[in-house]
Amino acid sequence: MLTVRETGTQLARRCATALEKHAGLRVTRVPRARDRGSSAGGAAKGGAGTSGAARPGKGRIRPPRDPADRLLVAPVFVLSAPRSGSTLLRVVLDSHSRVHAPIETHVRRLAVDPTTPLARKAMEALGHNTADVEHILWDRILHRELLRSGKDVIVEKTPSNVFAADRFATCWPDARFIFLLRHPVSIARSWHDADPARRPMSRAIQHTLKYMRALDGVRQRLPGLTVRYEDVTADPASEFHRICDFLGLAWEPGMIAYGEQDHGDFDKGIGDWRDKIRSGTVQPGRSIPRPDAIPRELRPMCESWGYVEANAASGD
Repeated sequence: MLTVRETGTQLARRCATALEKHAGLRVTRVPRARDRGSSAGGAAKGGAGTSGAARPGKGRIRPPRDPADRLLVAPVFVLSAPRSGSTLLRVVLDSHSRVHAPIETHVRRLAVDPTTPLARKAMEALGHNTADVEHILWDRILHRELLRSGKDVIVEKTPSNVFAADRFATCWPDARFIFLLRHPVSIARSWHDADPARRPMSRAIQHTLKYMRALDGVRQRLPGLTVRYEDVTADPASEFHRICDFLGLAWEPGMIAYGEQDHGDFDKGIGDWRDKIRSGTVQPGRSIPRPDAIPRELRPMCESWGYVEANAASGD
């Protein structure tokens, strides 16, 4: 028997039912690492906050061995730090007639674990290692979402995907990536503002910086389109026209008025949920911080992303 650890989303449960009904594959939840008395993996084993079954070793992660292993064609992943405006990108793109951009699926958190030696032996006999089976599961879940939408392009935007981007590129060799940047200070402040009592700025800086550094590395390794949140809010028509061109889609001006369409619930944990995104219109972003107001820890990232020149950030 194979067991799959999931995030608790309704999406995962629905797919588990469908897999058991139509494929004879029983899917159950694997206890989290802390419940089993084992330690959680770090970024190298799946990214910040990873819990549950140990991730497959790097040498076990490989491209699909057979074209039949993938149902999705050219999936799109928006990679960003949290509080970078990815929900805004999601709902505007989801307003396109050909694009389905669902809630944050956290699909990379779905881990397959053969619970018996015979299950492992059977998968190997079929030509699959554990990572292969996980990739098939991820592909099936996202493909099901796309089919249910009636559209033909899927966009996934869970922020923690920055820690799994290389694996996505291996899982789907034709995957496309959109790198969403925002001023690092604005990212940290927005994450802090969402829960000031539990998220002091010192913690907000360290937490969001992990995502920013991961995204910075991914941008150096993988091809994709870089988009700035400040440009999106200042001139949404031009920026989304550019995104449509990158995705090979015709520009649809009506997509900017995303509030005229249903994009599902705005719930904490699977996307932005606050009043700005609920307004249904693209809202102005916060003012760009002055160079002398940039915390020391965020200065290198501000320089790397081109928000300030090196001498301005250092105060020289």
